[in-house]
Amino acid sequence: MASTYQLKTSAPRAIVRAGLVKAAQLLIIAMLGALILASPTVAQKAVKPEPIPPRLLTDLKSLETEKRRAAADQLGAIRNRDAVPHLIAALTDKEAAVREACAFALGQITDRRAVAPLTKALADKDTEVRAAIAFALGMIGDRKSAQTFSALLEDPAATVRSAAIIGMGLMQDEEGVDELFDMLDDPAFDVRFDAAWALGQFNEADAIDHLREAITNIDRLPIDNALREEFRLQAQTSIERIQAQDAGYTPTRPRKTTEGVIANNRYNNESNPAGIRQMVHALPTEKARTAHLHGTVKIKLLVAADGRPARAYVVRRLGYGLDQRAVQAVLQYKFEPAMLSGLPQTGWIFIDVKF
Repeated sequence: MASTYQLKTSAPRAIVRAGLVKAAQLLIIAMLGALILASPTVAQKAVKPEPIPPRLLTDLKSLETEKRRAAADQLGAIRNRDAVPHLIAALTDKEAAVREACAFALGQITDRRAVAPLTKALADKDTEVRAAIAFALGMIGDRKSAQTFSALLEDPAATVRSAAIIGMGLMQDEEGVDELFDMLDDPAFDVRFDAAWALGQFNEADAIDHLREAITNIDRLPIDNALREEFRLQAQTSIERIQAQDAGYTPTRPRKTTEGVIANNRYNNESNPAGIRQMVHALPTEKARTAHLHGTVKIKLLVAADGRPARAYVVRRLGYGLDQRAVQAVLQYKFEPAMLSGLPQTGWIFIDVKF
């Protein structure tokens, strides 16, 4: 009888034992996953800024205009906050090209100490300087700049209005959405195009009807058909992004979890850097098209663990508004996130945007 009882109970015990082993394995995997996600290798690493070469601070005070301008560009690419006071001081340089480069560099460093000096420098008579300041304020993202952007939208120069619109899109300040609606009817094509892009950065369902109307109204603007098609494509892209946000996915803001990505790779030990899944054409500005300017803007982009583009910085410039257009484009790219032992992680990627 004992042997019979053992035969009857051995199978259930084996099943229970196998279930416990499986549960233990899953618990270990979950604990390891939590440890990896909490570690700095998967979370964003604290990257120590590159030291400032002393020659750059010397060149920033050089008698040669080109040396001062180039030094400002390089300081912006390095993004060391110790350069901020030096760049602020150079906002009063006698040459507009240097002032423009310093303003742009301060936007790349994104230090709030620069907001007040930049705002004061908007009295500059040079169009390119004011445009660089507008973009810089958007990169810094201080909400106190909202009223400043409203004033910039009335600037007589289309270049400045465009830069202000891009800055508003980067800040995602929803208080400015109604003003962006109005900019869809601006007499300048570049301003309309940038407004269509900026509205795609907001989760504002009302923007869809305005964008659809703008797609129709673009036919009234005396421009080439190729540009009309570019506008329609950008407006439609923004409409789809807004619709995706309404459906529960927010491309331009972080998700709270990455459960779907982790689940699909739970037993995969693959480790890869972030990769581009889908690119977006970067449209040259009118000024660049007129000058027949061609070249490459190098962007340093932060790709979040869910594959969204989170933040973009300009490492190598072209000017003529192309740096801003490059940032616009890469923020609409789609990515595969970097993977470490089968788990997604936030990481940097360098992208060359060609014009």
